[in-house]
Amino acid sequence: MAKDVDQAWFMDQLKKNGKSLRGLAKHMDVDPSGISRMFSGQRKMKVEEVSEIALFLGVHTSEVLKHAGVAYDLDGAPTRILLASTIDEHGNLSSLHEARPLPQSLIDRAQSATRDINSQIIAAQVRASSGPLTVWDDAVILFQHTDVVDSSAIGQLSICRASSGEQFLARVIRARKTGEALIVRIDDIEQETMLVTATPVLAVLP
Repeated sequence: MAKDVDQAWFMDQLKKNGKSLRGLAKHMDVDPSGISRMFSGQRKMKVEEVSEIALFLGVHTSEVLKHAGVAYDLDGAPTRILLASTIDEHGNLSSLHEARPLPQSLIDRAQSATRDINSQIIAAQVRASSGPLTVWDDAVILFQHTDVVDSSAIGQLSICRASSGEQFLARVIRARKTGEALIVRIDDIEQETMLVTATPVLAVLP
């Protein structure tokens, strides 16, 4: 039997991270009133929303599930590394309908490659049957959740989100604090864009 939504926990997490309901609504591309109804238990939280909330709060999906009253089994012990997206042959990211834990063999390799990283790590799987990413087809790319353009992304292959909402893999050549950036896409084309977030790729697991 599902428990009631623990609204106080969600509000505490937002406050602790210096975030807001409005910021979460923008992250999820929904109306703020919808978030309020969800946290007050007036509507049930969807499974695909659980992973988006977890990413925004920087917590495990299992923690969100525990406090949301969602009946959903992660099929084993939760992990801080979730497969949340796919990357196509053009380097564009698409969120999975529901994030899921990596297989244990990949978890072991990922944790070995990122043992000094304490914040939440996200995984994306490359699905490229053509183009420059073909050599990485089926590989898993690891990166950290971020709400900013990380300075460590400059000069690095990074997961970027543009002001248009598009999320993609690219090398960041330069980026200003106001968001203007020069990037090189996977097809080697330079592009001026407005970045909202950018975080360097931590590891590629073939």
